[in-house]
Amino acid sequence: MFDLNFARESFGQILSAAPLTLLVAVVATLVGLILAILVAIAREKKIPVLSQVLAVLVSFIRGTPILVQLYVVYYGLPQLLVLMRSWGWSTNPDGLPAIVIAFSAYGLNAMANLSESIRSAYHSVDYRQYEAGLAVGMTPFRTMTQIVVPQLITNLIPNFTNIFLDLIKDTALIYNIGLVEIMGQANIVSSIGFKYLETYTDALVIYIVICWIFAKIFQLIEDRLRRHYAIN
Repeated sequence: MFDLNFARESFGQILSAAPLTLLVAVVATLVGLILAILVAIAREKKIPVLSQVLAVLVSFIRGTPILVQLYVVYYGLPQLLVLMRSWGWSTNPDGLPAIVIAFSAYGLNAMANLSESIRSAYHSVDYRQYEAGLAVGMTPFRTMTQIVVPQLITNLIPNFTNIFLDLIKDTALIYNIGLVEIMGQANIVSSIGFKYLETYTDALVIYIVICWIFAKIFQLIEDRLRRHYAIN
């Protein structure tokens, strides 16, 4: 039978791991967003060689499970640091923090997905608006920043929200490299009391609440931007 008392007592312990879950998701999203902007620009500018290499990298990341990417970074990044040290770089591959591995793996995953979303949002803006801005005397930079980019951001938010929420849920996998987030804490608590349904139900509720809050925040931002640019 479902032990409601145990679920209630365990809820606080599992919730205490939420900050780590959010830290990994937020940092990875910010790192991924910065890289995604650079990748999107390089691919849209069709920079020789680089754009092709980035296209293959993005395709690889989008076509593989994030758990595989996590393991590749976990075992590959220290070896890369060893190689860099042999080239004369001052690197220390020993004792690389697991949190750095998580930031790197999830940041790359966010980069791949966000870069494609940015490119899609960019192409969704009618190019004639850019031409109209130039026709009335605006500089290319001002046309991009005042006409194209605001609409790009507005169109990007729905996909950005989905990617961010997916990252929050995917952080359940970092328990595999020794980081105790929501699911990791749920596993620990359940192994003590052997009441798995109760602790996993707690984790389910926590994930639902966190994702609902962020979904509402991004929805409010999107609605406000759409109203603003509809009026102006």
